[in-house]
Amino acid sequence: MHSVALLSEQERSTFLKGLTDEESASLYYDWEQWARPKQIPPPGDWFIWLLLSGRGFGKSRCGAELVRKWAHEGYSPIALIGQTKADVRDTMVEVGDSSILQISPPWFYPEYEPSKRRLTWPNGVQAIIYSGDEPDQLRGPQHQKVWCDELAKFMYPQTTWDNLLMGLRIGEKPQCVVTTTPRPIKLLKELLKDEKVVVTKGHTLENRENLAPDFLSYILAKYEGTRIGRQELAGELLATMEGLVYDAFNSEMCIIPRRAIPESWTRYFGMDFGRVNTAGVWYAKEPDTGFLYLYRTYLKKASVVEHIKNFRQLSEGELLQRKVGGNHQEQEARDGYSLGGWHLAEPILSNDKWERIRRVNSLHAQSKLYVFSDLSDYIDEKLSMSFEVDKDDVTSEKIHNEATFHLMSAESYILSEFRPEGMESNKPITKRTNRF
Repeated sequence: MHSVALLSEQERSTFLKGLTDEESASLYYDWEQWARPKQIPPPGDWFIWLLLSGRGFGKSRCGAELVRKWAHEGYSPIALIGQTKADVRDTMVEVGDSSILQISPPWFYPEYEPSKRRLTWPNGVQAIIYSGDEPDQLRGPQHQKVWCDELAKFMYPQTTWDNLLMGLRIGEKPQCVVTTTPRPIKLLKELLKDEKVVVTKGHTLENRENLAPDFLSYILAKYEGTRIGRQELAGELLATMEGLVYDAFNSEMCIIPRRAIPESWTRYFGMDFGRVNTAGVWYAKEPDTGFLYLYRTYLKKASVVEHIKNFRQLSEGELLQRKVGGNHQEQEARDGYSLGGWHLAEPILSNDKWERIRRVNSLHAQSKLYVFSDLSDYIDEKLSMSFEVDKDDVTSEKIHNEATFHLMSAESYILSEFRPEGMESNKPITKRTNRF
């Protein structure tokens, strides 16, 4: 039988009228009869399938149906990874029209246990829920199959991906499907270049039959042909985000392989207390050139006591010339760290965000800041921190999701104290040093 999706409307109607109730129910849940060719898993022995498409293409349905297929075939456990736990629940598992529970037939319906982050099918197959904002959850567990949704929007894409791959190691045929709308992050660019990754690209318009006509006419009139339309509708991976905050950062030149930092180099520490995650950055200054090298980052949820313990362990044996963190209103937080033995000063430009950004960008423009290539969380923040674009494709003065860029804040607090021209402090820095 030909795919129902390829029949004309009249042919489809005639065919369906000739089916019994049992045949109709079976056909209704037969995804391959309704899916478009691009929504079917690629043939051959693939390890990673990257489905890169615009919004409304139907990529989430592809992921959910593939998970259902894996479960029916007995592959277990399966990892379900979304941007946050709420995204996994709403888009991948429970709420959305294309979620696993919504597309599952009554005779093969999984039990959902939210408190255990688990789905269990009648044959015993289990799927475990993880999120891209807690990548350490994936450190240790093993899986046979993985569905990773909206990887390009994860808070910690590289760390999550690394942990995911390390655990995809059991069974005869481990596989991972990635369904995402593109963003120009380093990880996605690398996946597209990887010859072992099978890539399928799709446009929103390919699913026009299942989208509201008013939505299509309005969205296309507003965004087709624009940068945001090319990314969010056509699923195109742009070279850079529109309106990058740090547009002077030259990733080709200033992201370098890791090397040892001489003990004699002066070192600096910047910190952002963060509402969700506390961030820290460590820079070392090369005496002969004045270039600054980012050699360590820190981004974690923990108590103040735990942060202090971690900072001291990470900085053991290092002489930190200056440690700063937070804005002017966060003196109480600074005092808390100082009382615990991690002394922090108020940054010189603690309340002038735009001047801090300008000075960091000036250092980038002069290629005086270098980053070790294994610091992926920092690189992802640097290459995705952008100004919002309005409905007319005009860049605004508001930073998109600004509160999530903790490493960028930590960096700006310490680096803004250096003059781009001569790499010297704007004001005399105390001669006191801290060894931890």
